[in-house]
Amino acid sequence: MALRRTPDINQFETIVDQYQNRLFRFAFMRIGNREVAEDLVQDVLVALYRVMVGGREIIDVNGYLIQSINNVCVDYYRKNRQILLSIDEVGEIPNEADKQIYEEFHRVKRLLDDLPYEQAETLRLKCYDDLTFREIAELHQIPEATVKSRYRYAIKHIQEKLKQ
Repeated sequence: MALRRTPDINQFETIVDQYQNRLFRFAFMRIGNREVAEDLVQDVLVALYRVMVGGREIIDVNGYLIQSINNVCVDYYRKNRQILLSIDEVGEIPNEADKQIYEEFHRVKRLLDDLPYEQAETLRLKCYDDLTFREIAELHQIPEATVKSRYRYAIKHIQEKLKQ
């Protein structure tokens, strides 16, 4: 999907409807905090609107948004290196939907903790964010073969861990 040079609020609303949940899931699986993930998604969407108003043409909206949310997550993590709490330490979670999100996050986090960062991130991008190997390679600016090998090693490591 390409963006028109002239800003169109209907086009922006369509993009928000189409990508908001995916961007939230992407951010949450990296940050582990609902409110922060929502704020990061909002920042990315506001930045996209500013680009649209500025008249810059975006050929690949999906790629642009994934790169943007990845960048803000990396920036957030660098600025706010904090220890994540376990689900038991969080205390009362307000509703069932949030509880499921936190439990999923911590289940995945436990599985990925032993992996090198590059392998864990490749697995997240492929399995949770439904990116293709080519999209992951473009996102990280590495060869597609490297992405495939990181994915293969990550799967192998997790399989071995689950057998134990």
